[in-house]
Amino acid sequence: MTLKAALTKAITEGVLKKDGFSFKTMSHLKLQSAVPGEVKFKMMVSPTDCNIYDTMHGGLGASLVDLCSTVAIISKCQRWGISTDMQISYLKAAPLGKEITIVGTCDKAGKTLAFSSCLIYNENGDLLLKGQHTKYMGTPLVDMEITEK
Repeated sequence: MTLKAALTKAITEGVLKKDGFSFKTMSHLKLQSAVPGEVKFKMMVSPTDCNIYDTMHGGLGASLVDLCSTVAIISKCQRWGISTDMQISYLKAAPLGKEITIVGTCDKAGKTLAFSSCLIYNENGDLLLKGQHTKYMGTPLVDMEITEK
Protein backbone atom coordinates (compact mmCIF):
# COMPACT_ATOMS: atom_id res chain seq x y z
CA MET A 1 0.00 0.00 0.00
CA THR A 2 1.36 3.44 -0.88
CA LEU A 3 1.93 6.05 1.82
CA LYS A 4 -0.95 8.13 0.46
CA ALA A 5 -3.31 5.13 0.52
CA ALA A 6 -2.19 4.13 4.03
CA LEU A 7 -2.70 7.68 5.32
CA THR A 8 -6.11 7.93 3.67
CA LYS A 9 -7.09 4.69 5.42
CA ALA A 10 -5.70 5.87 8.77
CA ILE A 11 -7.54 9.19 8.45
CA THR A 12 -10.88 7.73 7.46
CA GLU A 13 -10.80 4.78 9.86
CA GLY A 14 -9.03 6.37 12.81
CA VAL A 15 -8.60 10.13 12.95
CA LEU A 16 -11.99 10.94 11.42
CA LYS A 17 -14.22 8.73 13.55
CA LYS A 18 -17.70 8.88 12.06
CA ASP A 19 -19.34 10.40 15.12
CA GLY A 20 -16.49 12.52 16.42
CA PHE A 21 -15.53 16.18 16.24
CA SER A 22 -12.97 15.71 13.47
CA PHE A 23 -15.46 13.97 11.18
CA LYS A 24 -18.07 16.69 11.56
CA THR A 25 -15.66 19.54 10.97
CA MET A 26 -13.18 18.15 8.46
CA SER A 27 -14.69 15.29 6.49
CA HIS A 28 -14.44 17.35 3.28
CA LEU A 29 -10.63 17.50 3.33
CA LYS A 30 -9.01 15.85 0.29
CA LEU A 31 -5.51 14.39 0.64
CA GLN A 32 -3.54 15.54 -2.43
CA SER A 33 -0.06 14.18 -1.74
CA ALA A 34 2.00 12.49 0.93
CA VAL A 35 5.69 11.83 1.38
CA PRO A 36 7.30 10.86 4.69
CA GLY A 37 7.07 13.96 6.86
CA GLU A 38 4.87 16.09 4.59
CA VAL A 39 1.23 15.96 3.54
CA LYS A 40 -0.88 18.27 1.39
CA PHE A 41 -4.65 18.64 1.58
CA LYS A 42 -7.17 20.80 -0.27
CA MET A 43 -10.65 21.84 0.74
CA MET A 44 -13.33 24.29 -0.26
CA VAL A 45 -14.44 26.75 2.45
CA SER A 46 -18.14 25.93 2.95
CA PRO A 47 -20.88 27.88 4.78
CA THR A 48 -20.54 25.62 7.84
CA ASP A 49 -16.81 26.50 8.01
CA CYS A 50 -17.45 30.24 8.27
CA ASN A 51 -17.84 32.91 10.91
CA ILE A 52 -20.29 35.83 10.74
CA TYR A 53 -18.04 37.55 8.14
CA ASP A 54 -18.31 34.63 5.66
CA THR A 55 -14.65 33.72 6.12
CA MET A 56 -13.19 30.54 7.58
CA HIS A 57 -13.65 30.46 11.35
CA GLY A 58 -10.43 30.67 13.35
CA GLY A 59 -11.41 27.59 15.34
CA LEU A 60 -11.52 25.59 12.12
CA GLY A 61 -8.07 26.93 11.24
CA ALA A 62 -6.78 25.64 14.59
CA SER A 63 -8.43 22.26 13.97
CA LEU A 64 -6.82 22.06 10.52
CA VAL A 65 -3.40 22.73 12.08
CA ASP A 66 -4.06 19.97 14.62
CA LEU A 67 -5.24 17.35 12.13
CA CYS A 68 -2.90 18.08 9.20
CA SER A 69 0.25 18.36 11.29
CA THR A 70 -0.72 15.14 13.09
CA VAL A 71 -1.10 13.34 9.76
CA ALA A 72 2.36 14.64 8.80
CA ILE A 73 3.77 13.08 11.99
CA ILE A 74 2.01 9.80 11.18
CA SER A 75 3.47 9.89 7.66
CA LYS A 76 6.99 10.11 9.10
CA CYS A 77 6.97 7.71 12.04
CA GLN A 78 3.62 5.85 11.94
CA ARG A 79 2.80 7.11 15.44
CA TRP A 80 0.55 9.77 16.80
CA GLY A 81 0.24 11.37 20.18
CA ILE A 82 -1.47 13.93 22.34
CA SER A 83 -1.21 17.67 21.74
CA THR A 84 0.84 19.57 24.29
CA ASP A 85 1.15 22.93 22.54
CA MET A 86 -0.13 24.76 19.46
CA GLN A 87 0.74 28.26 18.25
CA ILE A 88 -1.19 29.82 15.38
CA SER A 89 -0.84 33.07 13.44
CA TYR A 90 -3.79 34.19 11.32
CA LEU A 91 -2.41 36.30 8.47
CA LYS A 92 -5.26 36.64 5.98
CA ALA A 93 -8.89 35.50 5.73
CA ALA A 94 -10.11 32.53 3.68
CA PRO A 95 -13.44 33.58 2.08
CA LEU A 96 -16.49 31.37 1.65
CA GLY A 97 -16.44 29.36 -1.58
CA LYS A 98 -12.67 29.53 -2.07
CA GLU A 99 -10.32 26.57 -2.15
CA ILE A 100 -7.48 26.42 0.36
CA THR A 101 -4.36 24.26 0.44
CA ILE A 102 -3.12 22.92 3.75
CA VAL A 103 0.46 21.66 4.06
CA GLY A 104 1.45 19.73 7.19
CA THR A 105 5.11 19.00 7.95
CA CYS A 106 6.73 16.88 10.63
CA ASP A 107 9.77 18.93 11.57
CA LYS A 108 11.20 16.45 14.12
CA ALA A 109 9.94 13.29 15.77
CA GLY A 110 11.76 11.87 18.76
CA LYS A 111 10.99 9.22 21.37
CA THR A 112 8.60 11.32 23.41
CA LEU A 113 7.94 14.54 21.48
CA ALA A 114 7.16 15.44 17.88
CA PHE A 115 7.31 18.95 16.44
CA SER A 116 5.28 19.81 13.38
CA SER A 117 4.09 22.81 11.41
CA CYS A 118 1.20 23.67 9.15
CA LEU A 119 0.75 26.32 6.47
CA ILE A 120 -2.56 27.24 4.81
CA TYR A 121 -2.61 28.99 1.43
CA ASN A 122 -5.32 30.45 -0.79
CA GLU A 123 -5.72 29.76 -4.52
CA ASN A 124 -3.21 32.52 -5.36
CA GLY A 125 -0.54 31.03 -3.11
CA ASP A 126 -0.92 33.71 -0.42
CA LEU A 127 -0.14 32.48 3.10
CA LEU A 128 -3.32 32.66 5.21
CA LEU A 129 -2.33 30.89 8.40
CA LYS A 130 0.75 29.33 9.92
CA GLY A 131 0.85 27.06 12.91
CA GLN A 132 3.24 25.04 15.02
CA HIS A 133 2.21 21.94 16.91
CA THR A 134 3.94 19.82 19.57
CA LYS A 135 2.72 16.35 20.48
CA TYR A 136 3.63 13.93 23.25
CA MET A 137 4.30 10.65 21.43
CA GLY A 138 2.99 8.16 23.98
CA THR A 139 0.43 6.51 21.70
CA PRO A 140 1.34 3.12 20.20
CA LEU A 141 2.26 2.64 16.57
CA VAL A 142 -0.47 3.05 13.97
CA ASP A 143 -1.14 -0.15 12.03
CA MET A 144 -0.02 0.90 8.55
CA GLU A 145 1.24 -1.39 5.82
CA ILE A 146 3.41 0.78 3.59
CA THR A 147 5.12 -0.97 0.71
CA GLU A 148 6.24 2.04 -1.32
CA LYS A 149 6.64 5.74 -0.69
